[in-house]
Amino acid sequence: MLPVETGGRTATGPASMQTAPAATTLLDPPPAAPVPDITPASPLLVRSGRSTLVATDALLAHLPELDAFADAIEADAHRIAVLALETPHGIVRSRLDRCEATGIGLADEVRTLRRAIALAQSSYELGERTVMSLQDAASAWVSGALARLALPFLPMLGVGAAVTWMRLPGDEAHKKAAVQRWLLTHPGVITSPEFSTVVRRVVSNTDDAVLGAAGLPPWVSMVLGEQGLGVLGVDTSASAVIALGTATPGRAFHETLVRVERVAVAPTATAPVGAAERLERVPAEQQVRIERYTAPGEPPRYVVYIAPTQTFSPIAADEPWDLTSNVAGVAGLPAGSIRATEQAMADVGIEPDSEVVLVGFSQGGLVADAVAASGNWNTVGLETYGDPGGGIELPEGIHGVAVRHSDDFVVATGGAQHPTDRTIVERRAYPEGAVIPTDLPVPAHQRRAYAETARLLDAAQSPEVRAELDALDAFTHEYTSREGAQITTFSYRAERVPN
Repeated sequence: MLPVETGGRTATGPASMQTAPAATTLLDPPPAAPVPDITPASPLLVRSGRSTLVATDALLAHLPELDAFADAIEADAHRIAVLALETPHGIVRSRLDRCEATGIGLADEVRTLRRAIALAQSSYELGERTVMSLQDAASAWVSGALARLALPFLPMLGVGAAVTWMRLPGDEAHKKAAVQRWLLTHPGVITSPEFSTVVRRVVSNTDDAVLGAAGLPPWVSMVLGEQGLGVLGVDTSASAVIALGTATPGRAFHETLVRVERVAVAPTATAPVGAAERLERVPAEQQVRIERYTAPGEPPRYVVYIAPTQTFSPIAADEPWDLTSNVAGVAGLPAGSIRATEQAMADVGIEPDSEVVLVGFSQGGLVADAVAASGNWNTVGLETYGDPGGGIELPEGIHGVAVRHSDDFVVATGGAQHPTDRTIVERRAYPEGAVIPTDLPVPAHQRRAYAETARLLDAAQSPEVRAELDALDAFTHEYTSREGAQITTFSYRAERVPN
């Protein structure tokens, strides 16, 4: 997990809590600021629930239109048939019969075309998944085999890398700044679907490499890994990182207790409409924003908005939305940011049976996935942007949208996507020929890039996308449309408690 997420603040706290190595927090523009169209519109790819059908939003929007066209043709054919029955036998009757038969045949051809398009898309996706699965299996096998062969040379490679780093000009801060400047001026290096695929395979194959280095044959990791029994995967890789980190003198990735403070309560005039407005309400300063919706005679409903990573030091200081929580969340462990969010939810009065919609960006999406997966809350909707939570297995029946960029490698750090009932919407933020910004690192992961995708999402016409977005809108508007309804917003900040 690299320091790439933005949208937070620089961690602050007592001086005694600032002894950990500092990490630069790269700030994105505030969510409420106007965001210009920064990329050419690339198509939205939509995967509906657990289906193998993957297609562009435009194509999926045409499929029901073909159904409606076929129904209209068939209805006209039946009207012609009724007219023919009322017509005496002769030339006119014969021509009406032929028109009826032509109409019925045309309706059948349109339906056949619709089925053929859907079948072609499903077959393409199934074939692509099969190829990707074989490539992943080969990658895991090679990782284990190479690690076993390279084990004797690891000390030499480690020493060589350390010496090379030490001989670079400048102190540690200057070296890190030089690396950051290089990445900023060469954003295309890490902004591509191909690089994201490499990252996903690296994080997924870390455990295969460890087993190989331990001397176990590659087939062991194949049997236990994601291509086999699923015992090993990105979660075990992240757990290994945590175990190694906590064994270091600085206790990297060491989790702590957290405490949560309610910092503001205020009435809110309106509910958000659409994906772009919900993403805009994801906080940048406070880590958790909770909107409580009340209507006379009805139990309260809640929308929980969860912030992205705030700081990237591997040593936990006072900020729970940090790199430690990122790695712990991917590992499936109770990260500080997850526990803090659940404490805020309990403080505002959310009961286990209260209806809740969770909305998160980046680490906030990872937290939302983990909260929904816990089974402790009645999650009726889940909307995430750029989150590395694909490896989190959600219970059946949780609907919503997961919005991701294929050239955003942060998403890939969560590993392969588990089957889900959510609609997954994917887009390449910076397609071939686009000018990639150089003002912030990993531009495909920035909030402004996802804000552009959210606007495209709101304009989507496919039934799969519209059903999910309309349901998320209806969750709040079913209450706000009633007389006497109220919206109250609660804001929370959390801090780590050293132990």
